[in-house]
Amino acid sequence: MESKYDLEKRAKDLIESNPTAAVAIYRRLWNEFPNDFNEWDAFFSIKALRAASCDDLEWAMELVNRYNNEKINGLFAWLVYDLCIKNLPKSEILSHEELIVSLVKLSPQKNLKQDASYPCPTTISILKLIDAHSENQFNANRINDLLDSLNVNYLSDLNHSINTEDRGWVELASDLEKYYAVKTKALLKMEHYSSCKLLCEEALNRLNKFHYDNDLWFHMRIAICNERLGNFEESKDQFESILSTKKGSDKWFIYKDLSELYCDQGDYVKAWEYAVSATFSSNEPQYMINLYILQIKILNKLERIDEGRILAELIAATIKDQQWRVKDSYARMFIHYGIDLDLIGNTGKYLREAKTFWANERYRGVPKICGEIVFVHNNGKVGKIKDTQERIISFHRKNFMNKSRNIAELMGATVEFYAMTGFDGNLAAENITVTSVRQRIADEGVGQTYVGTVKNVVDFGIFVRIGKQTDGLLHKSKLPHDIRGSFRERFRQGDSIKVEVTAVTEKGIQLGLLQ
Repeated sequence: MESKYDLEKRAKDLIESNPTAAVAIYRRLWNEFPNDFNEWDAFFSIKALRAASCDDLEWAMELVNRYNNEKINGLFAWLVYDLCIKNLPKSEILSHEELIVSLVKLSPQKNLKQDASYPCPTTISILKLIDAHSENQFNANRINDLLDSLNVNYLSDLNHSINTEDRGWVELASDLEKYYAVKTKALLKMEHYSSCKLLCEEALNRLNKFHYDNDLWFHMRIAICNERLGNFEESKDQFESILSTKKGSDKWFIYKDLSELYCDQGDYVKAWEYAVSATFSSNEPQYMINLYILQIKILNKLERIDEGRILAELIAATIKDQQWRVKDSYARMFIHYGIDLDLIGNTGKYLREAKTFWANERYRGVPKICGEIVFVHNNGKVGKIKDTQERIISFHRKNFMNKSRNIAELMGATVEFYAMTGFDGNLAAENITVTSVRQRIADEGVGQTYVGTVKNVVDFGIFVRIGKQTDGLLHKSKLPHDIRGSFRERFRQGDSIKVEVTAVTEKGIQLGLLQ
C-alpha cells in the first residue's frame, strides 16, 4: 500500500499534466487518510479540481467547511467562477445563485481600490450574477440586494479592455462605475427617488472617467427623480441642459422623457413638440412603441384624436411584424380606430406615412431655404452649408432625405433644407434635399478629360477640382492596383492630376485616373 507521502507527491506532480488523475488521487487520500488529510491537501485538491474543470463542487465545499482558511476559500471562489460563471449563458448562471452569493462570506471581497494588481473572484462573480439578473427582465430588488452585499469602497475605478472575436478590443466600464450605473437604475425602478438622486450625484463627483455616455445617464436619472419628487422646474432645466450637449442632443429618449414631464403638467403643446422631436433621433419602430402611445395620448389631449390613427396603424404593423402578443390596451386602441390586424401591411409603409406626418408637424411655418455644401468632414458624416444669407449651417448625413452613401461626393451641390435652432443656440440643417448636382455638372460630360488639382485626399479616394468650381471623386477602386495601398502618400493637396469623367450622377462626378 502506498504511503500518504507517496500519494501526495504523485498527485501534486500530476496537477499540471493530468489533473483528472490528480483529483482521483486526492479523493483517495481524503478517503484513506481522513485523520491525516491537512490544509495543504485540501488546497491542492481544489487546485486539481480547477485544472481538471471538475464539477465536484460538493466535495470542494466539504473541504472549505472543514478547513476554512483564506487560501483555500480564495481558490474555491475561483473554482466557483470557473464552473458557475465563466462562459455560461446568463440563465445557467442564475441556477447557481445560492453558491455564488455564499462567496461573499467564504471569500471576502478584496480591496481593489487599494490594490487592483490581481482580480477578486467574489467581486467578478457577484457582478456577473447581477448581469444575469439584468438580462431581459431587470430584477431591481434582487440586483439592489446583491449590490448591497459588496463594499463600494473596495471597487476598482480603473477601466479595462477585453479582446473580442467580432469587435476586437472593447473598453469596459470600471467596477465602480458599473456599481453606480446599475444601483441607480435599480433605485429608480424601485421608486426610491431621493436615494437614487443622491447616488447619481455621488457618482458624478466620484468618477473621473465615464464609459461612453454613462455620465449622461446619471444626469438623466437626477432629472427624472426631480420630476417624480415634484421639482418640475428643476427637472425641466436639467433635461434641457442635457439636450444642449452634443451627446445628449441626439438621444430620442431624453426628448421623450421631457415630453412626458410636460404632459404630466398639462402643457400638451410643449409635450407634443418634444414628442415629435424624439422621432427625429429615434430607433427602430419596435423600440419606440411607448413613444407612439405617448403621442396618441397627447393628440387626444389636443383634440386631434383622428390623427392618432397614423400612429396606431404603425403600432399595429410593428406588433404584427414582430409577432408580439396583442395587449388588451392595444386591442382597445385598434377597435377605437377600426384597425383590423389581418389587413395591416408591413411596417415600412406605415413608418413612411408617420415620417411625413412628423415632418409636417416639425416644420410647420418654417420656410425652406437654399444653400450650397461648402465643407464635408473626412469622417463622411458631417459638414457645412452656406445659405443665401451667407450663414454657415452645420448638417449631419442622417438629415438627408435621399440617403447618400457618401456625402463627400455632394461637395459643391446646391440643396434645400430647414434651418432649425438647437438647444445650444446654433442652427442645424434638417430635411435636406439635393436640388442641382446633376445640373451643375452636366456641362462637364462623361468622357471629358482634365488636368485637375488635388483638393483633398481621404481614406476612400481623392477629391479633384476640375473646371472652375467643380469637384469630382477619384475613388480608390478606380486607381491602378499597384498604388491603391499607397495613394494617400503619393498624392498631396495642390498636386496636378490628369483625370477623366467616367460618370455623372446625383451623388456627383465620378473620375478615373489617366496616366
